[in-house]
Amino acid sequence: MSQTRQHQKRPRTEEHRWGLLALTGPVLTVFLLGLTFLYWQGAQREADAKRHQAFAVSVERIVSSLKDRMATYELVLLGVKGYYDGSDSIDRDEFEAYVQALRLPETRPGLQGVAYVLNLPADELDAHVEQMRNKGFLSYNVHPQVAQSHHTPITHIEPQSSDNLKALGFDVSTITTAREALDRARDTGKLALTSRLRLQQDVGRDAVTGLVMYLPLYRKDADLGSVEGRQRGIVGWVSAPFRMNDLLQGMARQLYSDIDLVVYDGDPQSAESLLYGDANLAAAAQGAAPGLRATQQIALGGRTWTLVMQPLPAFEQRFKDRDDVLLAAMGVALGLMAGVLTWVMATGRDRALGLAHRMTQALRSTRDDLESTLNAIPDLLFEVDLEGRIHHYRSARSTLLAAPPEMFLGRLMDEFVPPEASAGWHAALQAAHDTGYSMGHQYRLELAQQTHWFELSIARKESATPGQVPRFIALSRDITERKLAEARTHQLAYFDGLTGLPNRRMLLDRLDHALASARKSGQVGALLFIDLDDFKQINDARGHSLGDELLKQVAQRLAQLQRPGDTVARIGGDEFVMLINDIATDMESGGRSALLAAEAVRATLEAPYTIDTHLYSSTGSIGITLFPKRSEEVEDLLREADTAMYRAKDLGRNRIRFYETDMQADVQERLALEQDLKKASAEGQLTAFVQSQVDASGTVIGGELLMRWNHPVRGNVPPSRFIPVAESSGLILRMGDWMILQACETLARLHAAGQELLISVNVSERQFRQDDFVERVLGMLAQTGAPAALLILEVTESLLIEHLDDTIARMSDLVRHGVRFSIDDFGTGYSSLAYLKRLPLYELKIDKSFVQDTPDDPNDTAIVQSIISVARHLKLRVVAEGVETRAQADFLVASQCDCLQGYLFSRPEPLQGWLTRQLGGG
Repeated sequence: MSQTRQHQKRPRTEEHRWGLLALTGPVLTVFLLGLTFLYWQGAQREADAKRHQAFAVSVERIVSSLKDRMATYELVLLGVKGYYDGSDSIDRDEFEAYVQALRLPETRPGLQGVAYVLNLPADELDAHVEQMRNKGFLSYNVHPQVAQSHHTPITHIEPQSSDNLKALGFDVSTITTAREALDRARDTGKLALTSRLRLQQDVGRDAVTGLVMYLPLYRKDADLGSVEGRQRGIVGWVSAPFRMNDLLQGMARQLYSDIDLVVYDGDPQSAESLLYGDANLAAAAQGAAPGLRATQQIALGGRTWTLVMQPLPAFEQRFKDRDDVLLAAMGVALGLMAGVLTWVMATGRDRALGLAHRMTQALRSTRDDLESTLNAIPDLLFEVDLEGRIHHYRSARSTLLAAPPEMFLGRLMDEFVPPEASAGWHAALQAAHDTGYSMGHQYRLELAQQTHWFELSIARKESATPGQVPRFIALSRDITERKLAEARTHQLAYFDGLTGLPNRRMLLDRLDHALASARKSGQVGALLFIDLDDFKQINDARGHSLGDELLKQVAQRLAQLQRPGDTVARIGGDEFVMLINDIATDMESGGRSALLAAEAVRATLEAPYTIDTHLYSSTGSIGITLFPKRSEEVEDLLREADTAMYRAKDLGRNRIRFYETDMQADVQERLALEQDLKKASAEGQLTAFVQSQVDASGTVIGGELLMRWNHPVRGNVPPSRFIPVAESSGLILRMGDWMILQACETLARLHAAGQELLISVNVSERQFRQDDFVERVLGMLAQTGAPAALLILEVTESLLIEHLDDTIARMSDLVRHGVRFSIDDFGTGYSSLAYLKRLPLYELKIDKSFVQDTPDDPNDTAIVQSIISVARHLKLRVVAEGVETRAQADFLVASQCDCLQGYLFSRPEPLQGWLTRQLGGG
């Protein structure tokens, strides 16, 4: 009976146990699915937070980048404004050179160009158009032709592309929006930005949104303290036209392809205010995360831009975490499998738990080993794709990062490194993609206000799945200490440890480059060898520490005299060398410039030195050699300068000597002559003489003005000596103006007395090439009331070799006002019929070298007759100078020469006496 009961009880117990096991499976499945759901929900919240943070960072970057780009445009205009404020006149070639040096296409992408807008009164319009055409713009005109009190034409624009040249001469104020910006800039004195308009460069094309920035320019004496003063003082504006699309395309690296940007000028509700983008943001952003939309305003040039930003569907791809989806799917699958396995493997539960525990421990151990290994690596470790997008990051040194580590994920490397480093990154990635690895690329970053150097190594990560997008492991090692050590090594190798100046090794290297460059360019350089006088006595008497301090002060003084591109070096002891590049185009001028530089060095070394509150005196002996000449090498130049320095010491110290002895004398004499000539011009030592010109009958019909110099010590200095000095030093400009003024005053007095005599005066090439030469001559004619038709300006043939078109334009401008031109010393220079036909000439002067041997020398006789024949064919008057004998005069008269000049008729005499005689004869 009891056995029967036990038998019945056992099956019930087993049945109960198996029932419990069967129930555990579904319960476990539900529990695991719940955990999976909670995990997935948490991952979604974290992804949303990342999306919001990434979007906020993107918005801030877009706004700040746009502000920075517009600020760079403003800096360009401020630089051009500074160029105009510092210039007395606006020269087209200088403006072109200045703007080209800015390299706008590379440094300011999107900027269409830089232009100058002139504030032009209506009554000056015709004169302005004529002036622009004379400067080479033959078809220049102010357009459109609208009657208004002031015009605002674009007179300069760079670069001179075909598009930009369409705007040349355009009257900006004929566009209402442009006029409003011009007036606002004028009245406020600040940058003004237009609303949207069509640029002249885009006329004839589909509508493109253009804008222009204006910055006002005022007269130097303008009262800028009031609106009225600024309105009266305005002379023009510098402007920067740009297309909105070009601006933002130039910022492609700073913008995001997955963020939609729309820019409005002011109110975003108005369709007319749209500057960039698609106004229908909602349609463009379908599929993006809800609520991610930002509106910000920025103030630019007196206007307010509204920026509306919203992510595009591609933005979501940056934050889709495939691992979360995979884990959620695995959680569901494991939950379902757990229930089945619990029921199937109920009897093997303990064994399965043991196996799972052992596997978990093994995985944890492997993970911990890998974690320890990775944490021990001090470098920055990234996993990136070929575009440079970061998919994984790890480093034990997060302090080296410019942003929190989580901010790197899903972002491009371009967003965190400067452009030059970014280019290197992409090159290294491509090399790793092609060959499997890349190493050795170095780049620089500014982190925590310190410069850090990194070395990049990249290896391609082999994928087990065919066709998978390639990934790369990038190791970025901090090599700042190595770089600093290299810099210290370079400093020790190439610089003097005491003074910090370049040492002998660097000097030789730079001198070698300077010598090669001088031979190639034809420019002259100089080498100054400087040795301190009596330095050994100071050093021995006062100690080496004081001597070292003196050497450091000498180095500082020499460095202050150094021009950019030159070198000051200490080559040992108390010996210094100054390498000066490109000081002249010929040896004569180079010697003069080198002597002036050496004089500046000698003077600065003479000043007392203050060391420990005591004054010490020391001077320097200086030797000079010029280069390039013959076949000297670097060591030869140092030896020559050293030799010249010892010559200076032999003469008593604190002296300057050239290695080329003859040049020493010539340069010093020329420099002394220049100093005396400056005094002569200021103290009235220069006087005007005149030599009469006569016709075939011997009647005086005019005269040539000649400059004479009577020095109180030197006596009468011939023009052949002082005129070249005046030319090279620039004194000829003031002296030449004075001579033209003398000619005009003489003509005015003759004209008032009824004497219609011609007066000729020489004009140097340097004087003729001045920008305002035409205005100066016309101003002197107007000042004196002299008849322009009786003034003859004599120029040499050398003036015609270069810039012939500019020469013709200047001469034609003066000829239109009645002034006449003569070619002096004809036959000794260019002597081409081609320019004779083009130039607006009045006469030719036959050089005296041809006249002096006529009529005895058949060659000179033939040349003179040919010149007269050519002149008569071209209807030009002929003057023969240097006529000293009756035979010469008779020959010239027989050959139908119009005018004779020479000692046979009169010698040069003071202008006042000649003028008194002519007036008395009248």
